[in-house]
Amino acid sequence: MKQCRIVLFFALLFGSILNAQEDAGALQFIGHNFFSEKELFFTQVKVTSKHNVISDMETGKTNTFKIALQYGAVYDIYFKNAKTQTAYIRVFANIPANKYNVKTTYELDVPFFPKDPSTYDTSQFRNPIHQIIFDGKTKFVDDTVYMNVFLRNVLKPQTSDTADYFTAKPAHIKQYVQLVGKLSLENDKQTPLKNKAITLVNRNGEKISTSQTSNRGVFVFEGVDPELAAGVAVQLAPSDNPNKEKIKLENNAHDIIDFTSPNAAQGYLFKVNEKNMLITKLIDKEYKYNIGGKLILNSKTSKKIASNKTVYLLNGKGTQQQKITTDIFGNFLFTKIIPGQNYTIAIDTAEYEADKPDLYTIKDKFVKKIDSLSKGYYNYRFSAVSGAQFNDLLLDDSELKMNVKGRLYGDNKNNPLTNFKVVLLNDKFAIIDSAITNKDGDFTFNYMPYNRQIMISANNEKDVLEAFNNILVFDNSENLIKIVSTVKGTKFNYRPLAMEQNRLTEMYVDDPWLAVINRKKGGAKPNTVIIENILFEFDKADLLPESKQTLDKIILAMQINKDFNVELGAHSDSKGGDIYNLKLSEQRADAAKNYIIINGIDADRVIAKGYGETKLLNNCGNTVLCSDDEHAVNRRLEFKLIFN
Repeated sequence: MKQCRIVLFFALLFGSILNAQEDAGALQFIGHNFFSEKELFFTQVKVTSKHNVISDMETGKTNTFKIALQYGAVYDIYFKNAKTQTAYIRVFANIPANKYNVKTTYELDVPFFPKDPSTYDTSQFRNPIHQIIFDGKTKFVDDTVYMNVFLRNVLKPQTSDTADYFTAKPAHIKQYVQLVGKLSLENDKQTPLKNKAITLVNRNGEKISTSQTSNRGVFVFEGVDPELAAGVAVQLAPSDNPNKEKIKLENNAHDIIDFTSPNAAQGYLFKVNEKNMLITKLIDKEYKYNIGGKLILNSKTSKKIASNKTVYLLNGKGTQQQKITTDIFGNFLFTKIIPGQNYTIAIDTAEYEADKPDLYTIKDKFVKKIDSLSKGYYNYRFSAVSGAQFNDLLLDDSELKMNVKGRLYGDNKNNPLTNFKVVLLNDKFAIIDSAITNKDGDFTFNYMPYNRQIMISANNEKDVLEAFNNILVFDNSENLIKIVSTVKGTKFNYRPLAMEQNRLTEMYVDDPWLAVINRKKGGAKPNTVIIENILFEFDKADLLPESKQTLDKIILAMQINKDFNVELGAHSDSKGGDIYNLKLSEQRADAAKNYIIINGIDADRVIAKGYGETKLLNNCGNTVLCSDDEHAVNRRLEFKLIFN
């Protein structure tokens, strides 16, 4: 026999005497919204009395609300959410006048019902789903008699035919998914929509959830009912898109899903249809964040990079998830951060002296002084939810590098595959790089662009593989990772699983100055032009503190590797006069050069030039309307490396 059971959890706090500053007779109603045992957000809560609206609010990104009700009236509290049946609770606050001096708090886990006419008699929702009454003494209580009657009436009778037990289809299990996408302007630079509020809507245009795009234009909605979701909407200010260009929506695999144009109020809506399959294409259950930061020791007299320091990532329960050591610039990286979860960055106090570390972004923006102390660790707690501070820590895959290292044997460890050409491929089977194994069978790929999935391949040159039935893949610590069976006459192909790839790869933040520091004299040249977004005060050539910190990194690279000089070029956007911009950029180039020189670098190793707006990276010239983000691309310092 089919059965349907509803369990309502009520938490009641009664009889607490409120502070004297509250109005006499105030009933503090505190509600917590839950649906299917999950917190329910973005619920409209409307309070009425005799058809007059007393208050109207939306809970936003919280499931809790508070309402102050006065005695002497009956209130109906309505709850409207795109995911649930609209319903209301009745509060009988018309208590005897001699009880008005009783100040009470009533707290309730509000029950919500699904929109399911097959299970519920929806006509019953014309009545309150729950009633709250005064006990005649000091507190408000649930009208349990009414609640039980309502539950009996609202549930439709279910069949009890024995045959139905065997023939009925299994009950549908609701699946919740994660949606991941990216928004950008359809212009020459595909400018991402950074830090914009974005809304998930149903077919009626009602808000289901909200999120915020990252600095790369990426957004995430977790815990989404795919049957309910029907579109993605974003509202822009005129300055965000002055040319009213189309917006492009992509998924995390960079597949273009759709384009949309603005309405009159600069609102953009992507609606699901049979052609774009919008919700289906945005589903990405495996997507996780990468975050990175930088540790700096700042005191009144000095500033020191916290290099080679241990940093831990803890989950919401305080369990260690990852452990990393900062690089020479104090950078650290944590991967596989689950959206919506709580985490802690923990730093062992034993590795520090009197100064506490400051947390910066990879781009040298100050985040927070990490001074919260617990169990011998400095702690920084955060939630993996899109927002201004968290977005600054987020790193796109394109901002990461990886080293891939391994060792190959034929059949057993007595047969290292020496002088064997190995090819590294990405998830599209495009060749990234190739390497030759050494006498021990080691292969190494350094400074590779990060790929979530790689493949290691090798042609059967000179029939090397014919002699072996299996190829053994080890990491460089002599740990066996995989035994790959070979087929005569075919190439060697190994597509590592996620855990296997983790053991073969070392991931780190892409900082081009690392390659400069690690370059051996006469070795392969790294990038010959490195761009840094060094900030200045508006309309001035004075360096800001975060700009000096970026220049400190360049100074360190020049101190360690004396085999190159730098031509420093300052560039401006097109706002302002051409001649003025040229002069200002020359002053800014000189300011950066002077800072580098006074911090120990020989003057003849640094050349400063100002280019003004003569070398724009996009089409944002004098006569072109552009957004602030588009103009920002052109405000930069370029460091041209000249190797001896």
